Amino acid sequence: MRSIDIKTIKGLTASEVKHRVQRGAVNKTKKDHANSYPKIICSNIFTFFNLINTVLFLLVCLTGAYQNGLFVFVVFSNVIINLFQEIRSKRTLDKMALLKVAKVDVYRDGTLTQLPIETLVLDDQILLKNGDQVPTDAQVISGTLEVNESLLTGEVDSIYKQAGDALFSGSFVTSGEAVCQVIHVGADNYIEKINKEAKASKRQTYLIQGSLNRIIRWISLILVPLCSLLFAKQYFFSHAPFDTAILRTVAAAVGMFPEGLFLLTSVTLTISAVYLARRKVLVQELNCIDALARVDVLCLDKTGTITEGKMTVEKVIPLTDSADIPLITQNLLAQLPDQNPTALALRAHYDSVSTFSMQQVTPFSSDRKYSCVTFAEQGTYFIGAPSILLSQTDKQLLQNEKQFAEEGYRVILLAHSPHAYEIDQSLTDIEALGFFLLSDTIRSDAEATLEYFRSQGIQCKVISGDDPVTVSQIAKKVNLPGAANYIDVSTLTAVELKEAVGRYQIFGRVTPQQKKEMVLYLKELGHTVAMTGDGVNDVLALKAADCSIAMASGVDAARQVANLVLLENQFAALPSVMDEGRRVINNITRSGSLVLVQVLFSIIITIGTLLSGTTYPFEPIQLTMINACFVGIPTFFLNFEPDFKRIKGDFMTTIFQQAFPAAMTISIGTLLIINVGYWFNSSTQALSIMSIIFTAWNYRLLQRKVYPPINKYRTTIFFCTQFFYFVALIIGQNLFNLGNTTYMNLILLIALLNYATYMQRFVERWMKQLMRQYKKKQFLKQTS
Repeated sequence: MRSIDIKTIKGLTASEVKHRVQRGAVNKTKKDHANSYPKIICSNIFTFFNLINTVLFLLVCLTGAYQNGLFVFVVFSNVIINLFQEIRSKRTLDKMALLKVAKVDVYRDGTLTQLPIETLVLDDQILLKNGDQVPTDAQVISGTLEVNESLLTGEVDSIYKQAGDALFSGSFVTSGEAVCQVIHVGADNYIEKINKEAKASKRQTYLIQGSLNRIIRWISLILVPLCSLLFAKQYFFSHAPFDTAILRTVAAAVGMFPEGLFLLTSVTLTISAVYLARRKVLVQELNCIDALARVDVLCLDKTGTITEGKMTVEKVIPLTDSADIPLITQNLLAQLPDQNPTALALRAHYDSVSTFSMQQVTPFSSDRKYSCVTFAEQGTYFIGAPSILLSQTDKQLLQNEKQFAEEGYRVILLAHSPHAYEIDQSLTDIEALGFFLLSDTIRSDAEATLEYFRSQGIQCKVISGDDPVTVSQIAKKVNLPGAANYIDVSTLTAVELKEAVGRYQIFGRVTPQQKKEMVLYLKELGHTVAMTGDGVNDVLALKAADCSIAMASGVDAARQVANLVLLENQFAALPSVMDEGRRVINNITRSGSLVLVQVLFSIIITIGTLLSGTTYPFEPIQLTMINACFVGIPTFFLNFEPDFKRIKGDFMTTIFQQAFPAAMTISIGTLLIINVGYWFNSSTQALSIMSIIFTAWNYRLLQRKVYPPINKYRTTIFFCTQFFYFVALIIGQNLFNLGNTTYMNLILLIALLNYATYMQRFVERWMKQLMRQYKKKQFLKQTS
């Protein structure tokens, strides 16, 4: 806790001193939270990747060949995009507030006064009444309250609180008035614990991001020693000019770093985010699109996703012919102040009228489970739970009520007594007039959306704070597979919950912490988990999921912690969102194989150059031209193509298997070109043009494999980029430092171009054979 100057304590009461100390702790927390911005910025700018590229650019500047420094624009673009995403995510988390109340009525020195919430200290006595949000964990001292804790638990029914009962910060008072004593302040509050965990910046590792990080990790280990040896070999042993040795070394280093893949991934994800924004889906973290494409388990919160979060009167079943149920209900609604979901559904079904003379009103209480109004010369009419209003002698009615409940209805009874009703008196002479059968309003698009997920092999699990029987019936209405397979989580231990996660589809009576644990258990089982939700009770689970999706109509906390926000609460948008994720990842996987070719052949050629008596064949500007014409420009446009196939295989393994045959062919052919060329005393410029043409040809072969020219769009893209490539070679001879070839060089080049296809096929078959042997050994090891 922060120290306080003794001068500030003089003249203060003990309560004020305590208050100052408490505020000091809060202020320190805020200060520490604000200081996290520079850490994020520094962690991005000063990564090894960006530092090395900056050094390489400075080395190019020393030679005066500034055109060779074009690669630095790719690096700066990566930094800007990543910084923008990091800072935006951090600011979003900082804005999150679960507790909205600003001031509270507090008794200080026997006087009721209104003070800011942050001034509350332990043992303060506060006054809470209808409409207030509970500002801090407290205990009721006197009076009674009805509290809605749906913000925390997801259950919409009000809970009756009396002297001795605990109140949780963040819940709302729906009726009553009470004096309460503060039992927790600051970070000890229930809602602050949720808030703290929700605000913790989630460093989620996604598959593509993790693959890129692994590439950088390995390259970082070999780049400095390889390039240092390459420079020493060229300058001291091959006696190349200093500028030439620097440029060739920088070319090798730039080729080893897949900055094009970083930029391609960032730009593609950004464009995807813009596309989704047009579909009214806000992407708050770009990398979540990766996880979204691989989701195989979708956890749904019933309220706000499958249902609209409100009740509907489905049926009215009269139990007597003598009662005018509509007229009685209309008069009841005109007098009752109830605003719970049941009352709102009845108000939507019936208009309020006042044709009866009211004498006494008793609002709904979750403790009583009914409300009633006494009318002059009419007696008392009740609306509430049949199990409370009916006596055990009404066995048939209770059996009917149970049957309706098993069908998924919320059953409300309209009843009458000829007597006036006094609070807490026993119920006598109750006559049942009729049943109201209510149900959650199901989204019109829910069934079709869930059918799409089923067709894609994605499991849908409904995790709700409501009664599991009710949740199961709702799931049956939308034909959710396994809807009858439900369980009450409130009865389970942690071990039993972990076992139940894999077996059941419907989970009821789930607490916020249990939701989070269930998501984590599913991830432990190897699933990629998406979670949808709209309440504070969903925040922890949203935070833990691989991809979190919130409704715009939900609370601020759920929206701000989610990766994706459905701006128009359109559950039906999820299939198109998932298709977009698959399109992006499938296209990045294809284009990634083209980018990885340069990384692999740069490493192999560098090692080959160290072992032979030659210099590195490329300059940075030459590799930039090849990358632009055969990788950067075409893949940028081809990444817009639709491709909604399910994601299969590991990203890194897939792109390596596609890239390695071409990279190995380029390496072997280029090393032959420069070594044979030196035997015939060919110029460096002549060997460079031969190496560039051979490299481009192998890129073209890989392009046809990864992007078969099956439509006019692809054909046009490839034709235009290759035309630009040949024009660049013709008019940019001096810019790219290229020279003319001899007759012998030309024959060697044609021979290598002719055999390039066979070389790629041979390496590909060799790789497949190695992979089969490796998988066989792994299988035998597991079974032994």
